[in-house]
Amino acid sequence: MMRLAFVSDIHGNLAALEAVIADMSHRKIQCVVNLGDSLSGPLLPLETADRLKNLPWLHVAGNHERQVLRVPIERQNSSDAFTSKQLNPMTRHWLAEHADPCDARLHQAQMWPQHLGDDVALCHGSPRSDVEYLLETPVGESARLASLAEIEERLAGLVPGHITLLACGHSHVPRSVRCGSDLLIVNPGSVGLPAFEDDHPHPFSSFHRIENGSPDARYAVLEKSDGRWRCELISVPYDHESMALLAEQRQRHDWAHALRTGRMPRA
Repeated sequence: MMRLAFVSDIHGNLAALEAVIADMSHRKIQCVVNLGDSLSGPLLPLETADRLKNLPWLHVAGNHERQVLRVPIERQNSSDAFTSKQLNPMTRHWLAEHADPCDARLHQAQMWPQHLGDDVALCHGSPRSDVEYLLETPVGESARLASLAEIEERLAGLVPGHITLLACGHSHVPRSVRCGSDLLIVNPGSVGLPAFEDDHPHPFSSFHRIENGSPDARYAVLEKSDGRWRCELISVPYDHESMALLAEQRQRHDWAHALRTGRMPRA
């Protein structure tokens, strides 16, 4: 029997990360995979990186790793720019070593066979883009569950037929979906940021909100028994007020509201 844990979208929230680590310690996890967006935000990016470096986890790069490392700081958004200014050369090197999701989606078996097996694939967003949701579709100012046809289009033949578990992040929405009889797709949700606003353009939306409605930290445990994967989506309460106060000190009141409530403030 194989028992894996997946985390994603920590966003520098060290208090939430510590709560998840403590919760995992009781669950006999064999391997933990971090699906990216680990540091970006106004909280504790360097301290979070230092904590993660000391864990025997596998890491996939998210869009914010790419943006922090490759986009000139003057073109970065405020969360990425704050993070970029905090990072030292050693931490940047550590980030650069994270698996590229374009490789991870196809070559998982070759990369980490002793940990995950050859039927598990990873991506941060979707297999074709680190900024595309796989299981949600933004429509207007919110996001709905993606249809099966939409999910299949986003898979676009990029996941080999022998894959039975595909783990993704990016949307911050904890969800598991079966695609056909053989493929389970899991998003563990966000460890550190339960709500956000995004103006990245989508076919049916130019601005949308993701809101989980709870400040809890999220992650997922996957167990393979008798050839099939079972998913448990886990919600962990933690001292979110400490992180909300820190966001306020950084003049990020939108983050403070999201961290306290799991919702975005309205004007």
